[in-house]
Amino acid sequence: MDLFNEEKRVYVIDTNALITLDLTFKREVPVFTGIWEEIEDLIRSGNFKIIDFVEQEINDYEGKEEFLKTWVKKWKKHLVAKTDTESINASIPIINEEYNTGFLTASKQAQGKEEADPYLIGFCKLHKYVLISNESKAKPNKMPAVARKNGVECISLNDFMVERELKIQRKS
Repeated sequence: MDLFNEEKRVYVIDTNALITLDLTFKREVPVFTGIWEEIEDLIRSGNFKIIDFVEQEINDYEGKEEFLKTWVKKWKKHLVAKTDTESINASIPIINEEYNTGFLTASKQAQGKEEADPYLIGFCKLHKYVLISNESKAKPNKMPAVARKNGVECISLNDFMVERELKIQRKS
């Protein structure tokens, strides 16, 4: 990939990857500061986003962890993208095709709650953004497979860190 396109690469992270990032690579732990600084630099430049559906899932999260809610609120202006009409329209065929595959969470469907996954894929497909998800790449009804089926590049947190050349180094 040439540097010109590298600068235009925009990452959109899903809820599970964001929670994994928070739980595994705590912002306040000095050894992980570089990861968060890289993400925050990407946010400032418009190259790292979440969609409003992910923001809602983070705000609805009822666990004891509060960091992500505060962090998303702090970065909201540059981080949270509104799911526009075109993205929603791009998501409808995904919802229809995946309705009975287990891709959509049955409990959320029963409660009439929207979930971010199909909208993330539709948003990334429309804008040609890279999706970050830590869901299983092996299962056909998980984000990476459904994204691939819809022509969306989907990478893991690990892939993202390798691509961004992030390293934890031993002191010499």
